[in-house]
Amino acid sequence: GPAKHRIELTNNLADGVQYKVKDIAQKDSSVRPAAPFITSSLQASASTVLGFAAKRTMRAAQALYEGVRIKGEGQVGLITYMRTDSTHLSMDAINQVRTYVGNKYGPEYLPEKPRFYSSSNESAQEAHEAVRPTDAGRHPDTLPASLDEDQRKLYRLIWSRFVACQMTSAKWHRTEFFFERDDKPTGAVFKVAGRTLAFDGFYKASGVPNSDSEQNLPKLDVGNELYPFDISPKQSFSSPPSRYSEASLIKKLESEGIGRPSTYASIIDVIQNRNYVEKIDRSFHPTDLGEVVTEKLIEAFP
Repeated sequence: GPAKHRIELTNNLADGVQYKVKDIAQKDSSVRPAAPFITSSLQASASTVLGFAAKRTMRAAQALYEGVRIKGEGQVGLITYMRTDSTHLSMDAINQVRTYVGNKYGPEYLPEKPRFYSSSNESAQEAHEAVRPTDAGRHPDTLPASLDEDQRKLYRLIWSRFVACQMTSAKWHRTEFFFERDDKPTGAVFKVAGRTLAFDGFYKASGVPNSDSEQNLPKLDVGNELYPFDISPKQSFSSPPSRYSEASLIKKLESEGIGRPSTYASIIDVIQNRNYVEKIDRSFHPTDLGEVVTEKLIEAFP
């Protein structure tokens, strides 16, 4: 993209220091769309993307499930049941969204066969479907005015995840440049990597994710000579695992088989209301009371 910042560099270089491009590696990678939402992934995604607490997400989802009055259609539920641990989709829903994708985005965005997703949870009840819009053709921009902002945002999240899950993979070009000293051999090789989007695929519906770790690189060829202006070594230490956010705690509850889809929001509520944990900058920190209660639990239930 166009440069956002103009950077001026002032520095004194040692005479004659020069690097050349030793090697260039190009790898293409493709990214598959994520599975349609289940309760835990919906709560985790709404927490990460929208900053919603689990309780707020479920309140908005309940309203979308109960639905709204739409002229000529009566009372219409906008999403399927929001308490589910199954990624199963009905064939009707799959056919409907495939038709929508083919018409709206074109054949290159439609995989040859429908995509099926297996539930990560062994005990998932396949009787329920994943959380999805009741009508794939009901674009977020066409929602009736009676919906509030939370409901709109959550519907957009659910709609785009569902449409994306039946679209083609996105493709990235990834390039790595390797540099070595040209004026004298030092044995050290420096590497820089970056990527560019080759084909947007399902990002067409879900939006292209921002990457903090990937950068856009200029075009270079093997043998190009370059002059460094600053090389600053930095020591890094491995850090302890980060504290739980609401999203990561819900994922952990699910992977450990604690609670059901209907109880995640209330579990997170209870530990805060009883003052076992407090939320600081979107992460949970144990309180003194929480630490004492935990010690007593471990004592009583070794």
